[in-house]
Amino acid sequence: MYRALTALALLSACSADHAGGDFVGFDWAEGDTFYVGASYRVANIRNEEGAIASLDDTLPSFDESWSQQVVWAYQVVDSGLIPSASDELYDYAVRSDGSVAPLAVVRAYVDRVHNDQNELSEVDPVVYLVFREDRDRLAAIIQFTNVEGERIEKAWSTQELGRSWSALSQSMLTAAPTYLAPFATPFDDGDLTLENGSRVSTRAESDDLVDATFPDELGGGMVHARFERGLPWATETRTDNVHAYLLDEGELSRIRRQLPPPPDSEPPPNYDFRRALASTINIDSALQLDEQTLGGGFDAQAPTGYRPWAGNWWPLRTAEMTLGWQGDSLSKLHYDEFQPMKSELEAIGDELRNLEGEDRSAKIEEYRELQSEYVDALVDFYNQILQDLAGGRIVIEEGTISHTEDEWSFVIDELSPTDKYAVHMYLDGQRSPNPFFISAWELLNRWAANHSLDNSWFGHCNGWAAAAILEDEPREAITVTAGDGVEITYETADLKALTSELHYMTYSRFYGERYNDEDDDINDLYPKPFHQIVSFYIRDQQVPIVFDTDPGPPVWNFPAWGVDISADETTEGEIMLNINTATRRELMALPGIGEVLADRIIESRELEGPFQDTADVTRVQGIGSGRYSDIAERITVDAQQRTFDVRATVRYTTDNVGVTHIDTDIDNPRGFSETYRYTLVTDMNGLVVDGEWHDERNHPDFAWIPYNNPLGVVHQSSENPFLVYRDYLNKVVDLRRE
Repeated sequence: MYRALTALALLSACSADHAGGDFVGFDWAEGDTFYVGASYRVANIRNEEGAIASLDDTLPSFDESWSQQVVWAYQVVDSGLIPSASDELYDYAVRSDGSVAPLAVVRAYVDRVHNDQNELSEVDPVVYLVFREDRDRLAAIIQFTNVEGERIEKAWSTQELGRSWSALSQSMLTAAPTYLAPFATPFDDGDLTLENGSRVSTRAESDDLVDATFPDELGGGMVHARFERGLPWATETRTDNVHAYLLDEGELSRIRRQLPPPPDSEPPPNYDFRRALASTINIDSALQLDEQTLGGGFDAQAPTGYRPWAGNWWPLRTAEMTLGWQGDSLSKLHYDEFQPMKSELEAIGDELRNLEGEDRSAKIEEYRELQSEYVDALVDFYNQILQDLAGGRIVIEEGTISHTEDEWSFVIDELSPTDKYAVHMYLDGQRSPNPFFISAWELLNRWAANHSLDNSWFGHCNGWAAAAILEDEPREAITVTAGDGVEITYETADLKALTSELHYMTYSRFYGERYNDEDDDINDLYPKPFHQIVSFYIRDQQVPIVFDTDPGPPVWNFPAWGVDISADETTEGEIMLNINTATRRELMALPGIGEVLADRIIESRELEGPFQDTADVTRVQGIGSGRYSDIAERITVDAQQRTFDVRATVRYTTDNVGVTHIDTDIDNPRGFSETYRYTLVTDMNGLVVDGEWHDERNHPDFAWIPYNNPLGVVHQSSENPFLVYRDYLNKVVDLRRE
């Protein structure tokens, strides 16, 4: 939990008393800086026996897997900004009555003073957050990142700034934490119904401290945030996939003491974020059924040349990536010793799932003791290979690797992908760490040796799915010259195996929560976020996404690159006017409501938050009980007004192909389609507010968007630390997509 912020340590911020009441808000001044630490959930596709272990004395953790903390610096570059009509920011400052609201611009970046090498270091993100200060609402997000040496910009915006809920403030489109409570969230106990039908619940811990719970407006799920009066940001924010904390000076000092002095502690250069606003992606279109959808639907797909390629999922049962797909390999020499040990290790891990308390603690100790023995056996075997190479007992000549005493011999080009890569690295001079530990690590962490367990679905489908999106398909063998002229040929299967392992834990944005057992909600991922995600990413941004297509415990990751949506309206009964979202013209159509009263209604809800009951409209000057009775039967505050029967057919690329498969047509990869049926509930204008699956067993479980694969070894990573992406790109092949 947040420790008390000392008076002038980070920011001279005072509480924001908005005109309509005592709401959660912030006041910033130009030059203010504060810091937010964030950790991100690492994909967990296996059970307890899959706890990632190293080959040294560090034993695995059986806790949830989270990334190391990333410290973000938030610097206020402008506050109280009143843009002119010629300014790119003007459209985000204009209120419904034509007046101009003040804006604040906050720049967030991963500073070198408080961060060691982490998952975002290579991307070096700089994110500009444009706020409407009268409502503490995000109007636009502009992100600058490194992609293959180039600075790439992306921008998202919203025009729905007069409402209390916010897709930008109540979701995370970048790694920078942006979760903030809806407008009019009070420092008090209560429940507030928002214009889109969602709710924010608050519990006041004191007069100056409140906990708020509200929905993630893009990805579904709930956000739990704590706000303290006078501080510049939420002191703590928790969701299923991210944890964030406002850091005080004591915590920052502790972090600085633990890190080496940075080579460059200057903030990043100023980027022209205003120019980037010209090409923003309007997030509102993903949240609302547009005219095309209301007219029957849409068909969208990733552009040609960027569709994911079909590849094998490299099941962990067979471990062909290490034991060999063309026959035997170096790593199979001690199979009879390794297999029983790994099989018993997995059996103990399987027992752990149903144990608690002291029984669980004892079983974990048993697991760790056996794993230590298994690690020792692996390390001894692969160290012996390195020693025998150095001592001349293993020789490499004429395309083979042979042992002069044990009388075994393998054709190098027929070795398993990891063994072949290890030989390549050895010939190129790598001795420390032992290059053959790439295979040892795989047998420790990527082998499901006990076939009596329910592990038939364990594989590299997540690594293949990310690689198929981020890299071009390897379509021909690659021959490289290693060491003193030894030629090594990587077949397409070798390349796909290695790139699937290299992308096993690619940095990704997650939506939804994995279903593990009957205690979880089988309906998550819900229809509302599913529809919004395919609309926002596949249709609007033309980006492939990955779905776990099995709503149950197994995880089957497939990249989706196309979606065909058909929608039929099934609304019954009269559509009433929602006074929380109605336009001036719509309000003026009500009996006795002219231009003046319509403007007062809009002003009231924008200053004081949404009406909670239709009778609340009487708080507006000029609307008494008589005028209210004239309109009461025609108005509502209920967002759920229209219903639609939706059929979504998603086009997936498959991993159900042989290891040597190559797509005949790169724009029509081997794949399949899945059709999902659901009901969407919208407000009268088509804003999606709810939904329900027709079949709770036929829908995706969760979604994720791979966005970057680290070039080097990152601390606390679940990637194989002996298979370094930078080395692979430099020594084998670089197929990264632009």
